[in-house]
Amino acid sequence: ENGERGFIAAADHVKNPGLKKLFLELSAERARFAAELLPHLQRLGGRIDHGGTGAGTLHRGWIGLKSLVSGHQDHAVVTEAERGEQIAIDAFNEALGGMLPPTVISLIEQQRDTMKKDNERIRSIDMGYS
Repeated sequence: ENGERGFIAAADHVKNPGLKKLFLELSAERARFAAELLPHLQRLGGRIDHGGTGAGTLHRGWIGLKSLVSGHQDHAVVTEAERGEQIAIDAFNEALGGMLPPTVISLIEQQRDTMKKDNERIRSIDMGYS
């Protein structure tokens, strides 16, 4: 849920219509990722946190704050979105280091690889702002 909410926050704070569209698209993708992982989480006895993490809430607040104080609002939001996505990729890599069933491993690897490609898309947009 953090990724979904983070990208919605990013979409809310950018002016560029292309960025807004990308962030909304990535938000929907993260919602789909969460829905795909949910049955596995439940089967493994994990707890579902519908509120997201404190770190995710803090990150969304930071996106808003940076966009308010930055003279380059879209660039600040893109930079934060890229950073948040890298944190998620790192979390997926850490999860892959644990003891998980093969079906979960393949799903997490697939989602992580998609996130890496998405982060490249965000990074390429950021290059246009630097």
